[in-house]
Amino acid sequence: MDLIRKCDPRRVAFTVGTLLGGLIAMVPAAEAADEAAIERLIQTNECAGCDLHEADLRRLDLSGANLVGADLEGANFYYANLDGAQLQDANLIDVNLGYASLRGAFLDGSDMRYAIFDHTDLTGTSMIKTDLRESYIDQPILISTILNGSDLRDTLFFDADFSQASLCGVLTWAGTEYRQGCNVTVPDEIDDIYRR
Repeated sequence: MDLIRKCDPRRVAFTVGTLLGGLIAMVPAAEAADEAAIERLIQTNECAGCDLHEADLRRLDLSGANLVGADLEGANFYYANLDGAQLQDANLIDVNLGYASLRGAFLDGSDMRYAIFDHTDLTGTSMIKTDLRESYIDQPILISTILNGSDLRDTLFFDADFSQASLCGVLTWAGTEYRQGCNVTVPDEIDDIYRR
């Protein structure tokens, strides 16, 4: 500290630089996906619970892949084929699903906050209780998509047609619960009144 009191600019810069360099060295470097896990996924089409965050999986055929509970945060699935893939309870925060096909895939309970759905085919996809807050959804195919109980608050929609999707219990942008697609049993007494 005596160096700083004397205000010798070279010594102060050296001292501060040494302290900052030591602090930066103590911070662990961010690591991308485990290469062995990526290779396992490509070879076996199975990597449940694997660490695949920030993996570059563009244009891969991962149809039917078992990725249940996998950490795929920040992964890039641009133009990938995930038809029939099992992605239940997966960490899919900030994934890029632009132009990907997820026909008949299972995403129930997944965390998909900040995900990009740009021209994504979600035909027949199950997304029950999926967290889609602050996602970007532009011109997706949502035929027979099941979104029951999902959270769509603060999600950006552009040319998204939800008319053929099941939206029972979905939390909308405004925070209200939507009822489209809910199969509500009507008591016989009430049903008889309306039939008369």
